[in-house]
Amino acid sequence: MKARAQSGMTLIEVMLALFLFGVLATFVIQVMDSVLNLWSAGERRGRGDLVYASTVERFRGDLRAMHTGPRGWMIVDSWEIPGSEDGEPSIFMPRLRFLADGSSLPSIEPTGQAAVEIMWSLVPEAPGSPLNRLVRFAQVENPSAPLQDPRVAREMLRSGTGLVVMDGVLWTEFAVQDGSVSRTEYRAESYQLFDFPSRVELVVDHVSGSSRKHPPLLDNGMDNEPTSMKLRGSAPLKMPDMVLVEKEWISVGGQFPSISFHGRGQRGTLPREHDARSEVYFPTRYSSHSTVPAGGRRLP
Repeated sequence: MKARAQSGMTLIEVMLALFLFGVLATFVIQVMDSVLNLWSAGERRGRGDLVYASTVERFRGDLRAMHTGPRGWMIVDSWEIPGSEDGEPSIFMPRLRFLADGSSLPSIEPTGQAAVEIMWSLVPEAPGSPLNRLVRFAQVENPSAPLQDPRVAREMLRSGTGLVVMDGVLWTEFAVQDGSVSRTEYRAESYQLFDFPSRVELVVDHVSGSSRKHPPLLDNGMDNEPTSMKLRGSAPLKMPDMVLVEKEWISVGGQFPSISFHGRGQRGTLPREHDARSEVYFPTRYSSHSTVPAGGRRLP
C-alpha cells in the first residue's frame, strides 16, 4: 500500500512568502504615506491660498475707495518696535496709510459724508515672536487725531484694536509702483499737485499648519559663517528663496533636508549663531497688484 502524499509548504517557502509579504506591505505603507503627505501639503497650501485671496479682496476694496481728490494723501513707511534690553536690535514693520472716500465704505461711515482713514500694517503676534499679523485699521477722518500723524498711528498699532486679516505672517511688503519704478517708501501729502502711484503691490511670506506649528529644526548648531546644514522635520511644499531661522533671514539653496545657507542677515536682520534644534520657517510667498482709482491721477 502506497504512503499518502504529504501536501503543504516547506519552511523555506513559508519564509519566502513572509518576506515577499513584508516587502509588499512596506511598499504600500510608503505609497500611502506619500499620498497623505501630498494631500496634507495641498490642503495647507489651499487654506493659505484662500486666506490670501480674502486678504487681497479686502485690500483691493480699500484701494478702490482711495480719495484721489485734492485732500487725498498716501504714506508708505515703517514703524519701529524697540529691541529688548539684551541688545536685540529694533524691528521695523511695514505700514501703509491713506485717505478713502467714506461713501465707498458704508460699514465704516454709513452716512457717506465723511472721509475714512485706513492703515494696513504688521503687528507681532506676541512679544519676541517671529510670527506677525497683517492688521487693518480704519476710522472716520479725525482732524484732532489723524492716522496721518505717525504718533497717532503708532498708538493705534499698539492698541491691538484693528481687524486681523491674516496671521502666521513672517514678512510683508507694500510697494507703490508707477511704470517701472517701485518704492517701499512713499509720501504724498494733501493738496499736492503730483499724482499718486498707479498701483500697489502686496507681498506676504506666510506659514500655516504644520509649517507653523512644527517647523523643521536645525540638526546641529550653526555659526555666523555660510554653511550647509541638515534639517529634521517635514519637507516644505516648495523650497523658498529665503528662510527665517529664529530672527535671521537667510538665503538658501539645495534640496531638503540637506540645504545650503548663504546670504546671511537678509532683510535688515543680523547674522548670529543658532543652536541645534532652532526652528527654521519655510514660508510660502504670495504677491498681488492692486490698482489705484483713475490710474493714480489726482482729480480736481
